[in-house]
Amino acid sequence: MPNGEHVAVKRLPAMSRGSSHDHGFNAEIQTLGRIRHRHIVRLLGFCSNHETNLLVYEYMPNGSLREILHGKKGGHLNWDTRHKIVVEVAKGLCYLHHDCSPLILHRDVKSNNILLDSNFEAHVVNFGLAKFLQD
Repeated sequence: MPNGEHVAVKRLPAMSRGSSHDHGFNAEIQTLGRIRHRHIVRLLGFCSNHETNLLVYEYMPNGSLREILHGKKGGHLNWDTRHKIVVEVAKGLCYLHHDCSPLILHRDVKSNNILLDSNFEAHVVNFGLAKFLQD
């Protein structure tokens, strides 16, 4: 960004003519536009036109949990850090399941959808399959 801040941009294809499939674009906006939690990634903005959809998130310099565990540099997390990450993910999911109104079900929790910031703090991402649960 002009101020030197780094952001992450997720690019999704635009809906094709006559299609109702938006690749989770609206679900991401509807979900992340409503909530704020320390262990849920922040959606900073979005942009859409007839060619593409862009979602702008806070940047997570340590990438996904999957990359850390199974990538080229994989397996270098000690057990205390792994435990901390699991607890942080649980806190984020607990917030979605118990504190949001309406309640939110993520439906795609996996190591690719857990990003780690510079302090290896976990943030749940990818709400394209999320569903709102009504009472």
